[in-house]
Amino acid sequence: MEGGKHRLLDELRREMREAAAERRFEEAAELRDQITALETLDERGEIDTHVQPEVFSVDPRRGLVGLHKVLHLEKIPRTIEGIDIAHLSGRDTVASLVHFIDGLPFKPGYRRYKIRTVDGVDDFSSIAEAVSRRFSHDAADHPPPDILLIDGGKGQLHAAETALKNAKIRPACLLSLAKKEEEIYLPDQTDPLCLSRHSYALRLLQYVRDEAHRFAQHYHHLLRKKSTLGE
Repeated sequence: MEGGKHRLLDELRREMREAAAERRFEEAAELRDQITALETLDERGEIDTHVQPEVFSVDPRRGLVGLHKVLHLEKIPRTIEGIDIAHLSGRDTVASLVHFIDGLPFKPGYRRYKIRTVDGVDDFSSIAEAVSRRFSHDAADHPPPDILLIDGGKGQLHAAETALKNAKIRPACLLSLAKKEEEIYLPDQTDPLCLSRHSYALRLLQYVRDEAHRFAQHYHHLLRKKSTLGE
């Protein structure tokens, strides 16, 4: 737990320095606030005090046990992957895939994709492409996760579900997490699942979702920087 906290702090500090150097001051300020909040956590995490999902205010073990219960899974999940989409005015659409093991980020499992088949702003088709590419491999080479989390609502979930119909492998559980109301959408369920904002399970899903968003935005910044330098 503490080791994961220190690794996350180092990553956030590096990103804050990069954002400031590139004059992305609003992003740098957000990262600074995340660092401050994370540094004030004691060894127990002070879950009820630090409620923002963007910082490490989760208990991975309790989060996984909670997901096992609320999602009615056969076993406690160990691996979670999250997918998010980023674009700038419909240009240079990219997708991120983050990989968590036992509730903590596993950076060697991260992947990023430049979306090839979609023109303009179309998050649904972009998610479908990213999911198709991730699950086009054999299970022996890239085992499917216990949970695949899509950033978005019912439409994004449907796009991922459709893409998985022709996939070689499938995650044990597919869901999407919508921002603002933090509603969880599941296949074949009309109404979303709404958990308490203090739920360990929700906190863990938020952590995965926000990390996927961060990684997508980071990749997009790299592409924009590369494009600008090329010009």
